[in-house]
Amino acid sequence: MKKIYIFIVIILIFSSIFFIKFNPFSDNQLKEVSYDVDESLQEITMLRAYEIGIEKAKTYDDEPELVYLNSVDDKKVSGGDGKKGNWQGIISLPNKNQRFIFAIEKGELKNFKLMDGSEKLTIKDYDIKVDSDQIVMQAVTEFKLEPGNNQFSNGYHFRILRDEKNIFMAVNGQVDKKEMEIYYNPKDGKYMGNTEDAID
Repeated sequence: MKKIYIFIVIILIFSSIFFIKFNPFSDNQLKEVSYDVDESLQEITMLRAYEIGIEKAKTYDDEPELVYLNSVDDKKVSGGDGKKGNWQGIISLPNKNQRFIFAIEKGELKNFKLMDGSEKLTIKDYDIKVDSDQIVMQAVTEFKLEPGNNQFSNGYHFRILRDEKNIFMAVNGQVDKKEMEIYYNPKDGKYMGNTEDAID
């Protein structure tokens, strides 16, 4: 059992680095969508980003299910209130055998693309009861997590993901000059573990 948890932690470390440093969306991959941005709503919580993605995905499939969602760096030391302006995610469209890939900028849906479906496990709507404002408060209180401030990660970052057994809601920052990602159960907010890396 211990070996399994170590393996999961290693996977989470590498996936965390990948998704914070790499943005899979580009102009030639995604359909441009034009929106008027409300300047007062530039930053949103994870649950709001999820709702925006699901709402649009429902125009293609009545039963969309989340695969992955994470905040994207905006070069600002933000996220202390659980809100970020930029997010990206993947939603499964099971009845269409497709994936809905979307990007949010300044709190508004900006880009999306439909792609072929996959066998990735999904996260049900009832699995997500906790929001990013709650987990960042817990992380600051319990671990003294501070906002990241380096060339790849500014402020706090958030994501929700799953493996074969567990669903994780994560907050990323730093403690004692080491990058740390802390995992919570998105149903009840209970602590599930953390990973730690030295910051170069």
